[in-house]
Amino acid sequence: MPLGLFKGERTYKLEPRGNGITEFSMQEIYSGLLAGMMFRQIPDLTDAFQQFGESLKQEAEKRA
Repeated sequence: MPLGLFKGERTYKLEPRGNGITEFSMQEIYSGLLAGMMFRQIPDLTDAFQQFGESLKQEAEKRA
């Protein structure tokens, strides 16, 4: 949004842990004056994020 009233940022991270293991994490950060109000309007995407992570894991393991 203009003037920095609301900003949503999603970060994906892949970190090697050794023995062929990689840890995947995803984080969302909301900021700005309207963040509290906007956050309440965003639907709960927990299930979608879980499904995304599981699909990513399955595809990575197929290619390993």
